[in-house]
Amino acid sequence: MLKGEKVILRALKREDIERMHEFNQDIEMHILNGTLPHVMPYEKVEKNYERMVERNSEKEYFAIEADGKYIGFCGLYLVYPGVYRLGIVIGDREYWEKGYGREAIKLLLHYGFHYFGARRIDLGTNAKNERAIRCFKACGFVEEGRPRKVIWIDGDYVEQVNMGIMREEWNAIQQELKSRK
Repeated sequence: MLKGEKVILRALKREDIERMHEFNQDIEMHILNGTLPHVMPYEKVEKNYERMVERNSEKEYFAIEADGKYIGFCGLYLVYPGVYRLGIVIGDREYWEKGYGREAIKLLLHYGFHYFGARRIDLGTNAKNERAIRCFKACGFVEEGRPRKVIWIDGDYVEQVNMGIMREEWNAIQQELKSRK
């Protein structure tokens, strides 16, 4: 378990499936994540849950908990040796734009660099998800490119925004935070 001021990153529990299913019915959430909007059957959510909790040294998923309830999930998975991809979903709209995602990402970055020994963590999002882009930049991610017309969203192709953070950049941020205290 990883604990911040607002969120706890903990192991996923079977009880989380119900809320996962609820979040997967939100069409806007699919659009923000750059996936085709669809309502997901409960059985598919159960299969995704099983895949996420399966023990594997190349990936780690966490439930994001705030105020004692499951509000989403985040995780890292190995892409190349030392390179991990980050994913995050805050499904509970009550927790949007209040710093919960930012704190979860910072905890996840600490985990990835400190425990996984990552040298780089990257991600991709769609250009229409401006809130996510601002959040990732606030966490230290650097925009690395925008392949054009990659993701089909809401009737049009949009750019994918590729972002990354290197271990040395994360270390510099941690040193700066320590020097402020």
